[in-house]
Amino acid sequence: MHPSPAHPEDVQRHLEHLYADAARGDACRATSGEEFSRWQEVARPQLERLLGFEQISSSAVGHQMRVTEASDCDDMGSYTRRQICLETEPNVVLKVWELCPKSGGPFPTIITPHGHEPGESYVGLSRSDEEERRIVDDQRDVAVQAVERGFLALAPATRGLGSGYKIADIGQRHDGRHCVCHNWQVALTGRTLMGERVWDMQRLIDWALERGDVDGRLVMLGNSGGGMTTLHSAACDQRIQIAVPSCAYNNYISPHGTLRHCPCNAIPGILQLGEFWDVAALVAPRPMLTINGRLNPLHPVEEVDTAVERLSELYAVAGVPDRYEHRYGEAGHRFYADLMWPWIESRMASL
Repeated sequence: MHPSPAHPEDVQRHLEHLYADAARGDACRATSGEEFSRWQEVARPQLERLLGFEQISSSAVGHQMRVTEASDCDDMGSYTRRQICLETEPNVVLKVWELCPKSGGPFPTIITPHGHEPGESYVGLSRSDEEERRIVDDQRDVAVQAVERGFLALAPATRGLGSGYKIADIGQRHDGRHCVCHNWQVALTGRTLMGERVWDMQRLIDWALERGDVDGRLVMLGNSGGGMTTLHSAACDQRIQIAVPSCAYNNYISPHGTLRHCPCNAIPGILQLGEFWDVAALVAPRPMLTINGRLNPLHPVEEVDTAVERLSELYAVAGVPDRYEHRYGEAGHRFYADLMWPWIESRMASL
């Protein structure tokens, strides 16, 4: 494991002051279920404001979402695969792979936003032998895993990443990191890229739940940046009944004063609301499983353990300590199907 980087002493003291618990004025400090519910009523709209929902929704006033569905589909044996495009706001198209069982509905629905890896890998598509190897080794084809378990699987292209809609880093000012460039540019208007990602997921949910072949049960999962989109979407949208963010849950800021996530996930002012466990507590009382890899240098075990302990305490205050669980895989920054699917299937039985 690489040693944690260190700031100069004066910088470290300043950051400790900035990031102290006492500075998180709106963090959850509830001691009863009633206080917790009142906190959520205030905190969820605050999170939406910090995400830039007001600016996003203002730009979409009067917009009727247009949906383009491919007329043909790929026969994959036990399921079909096709692409769907949703214009979630003017001039912004969300590309979605739909994997539908042939067994006949209604089906439970699962939405699988991806991270910095190629989004097509979630449906088992690769562009090279190396990508094919990573799909197998990291168990990336989660939409395929889901449809084979009877889900209608929807694999959206995450905004700012992969084949998703993005504001590209023209001129390489951000070292070619399109996602970071995108977040900075929309921040100038009061938006955040995470807010746009959550907005896209909500419009996809709108469309999905209107289908005649679904039964209303809704799960969301993703790895890395897809896990970040999953958790923030579930915090905002209570239609998501089960959330499984993989290799994403930790703190926003490490004890050493470093970001633990790509800057494309940064939400200006979020620590006024609280740390990541406060935002994650907005998922309660719904079931959530967080998964991390023990050998993942991006999220050291000791930091994850602290974040898990804090979130477990909040789920206990909410009166549902059994609805949050954390599990470790014995490798790195990847999916862990053996940890994920049995837990999802057990929770699905109670919906």
